[in-house]
Amino acid sequence: MKPLIKYRGGKSREIPNIEKHIPRFYGRYIEPFLGGGALYFHLEPKDAIINDINTKLIDFYNGVKSDYPNLRKELDKVEKIYEENRHDFDELKKLHPTEHVEDKNRVAV
Repeated sequence: MKPLIKYRGGKSREIPNIEKHIPRFYGRYIEPFLGGGALYFHLEPKDAIINDINTKLIDFYNGVKSDYPNLRKELDKVEKIYEENRHDFDELKKLHPTEHVEDKNRVAV
């Protein structure tokens, strides 16, 4: 299974290099630094504990686990807003290709 989200520092591309160093195990898989979960989702352990210091990330995974239908509705709303903003941005960029145009999807950091 592929990760549900992209996450900074993701290891999807490194799995072939990492996997050969993981011993066969039959107990509980414990992932203290889940992030996007590339290795976790690749291994698909039957019994696992996942964690991350990013509480919003863990809230997301808990939402997937416990209330997926509601989470899906929320994500659909966000996707609709993103698509509308992207359309507006692309249209403005066509009109003003050399100027800075506000991208409402960008998060100020």
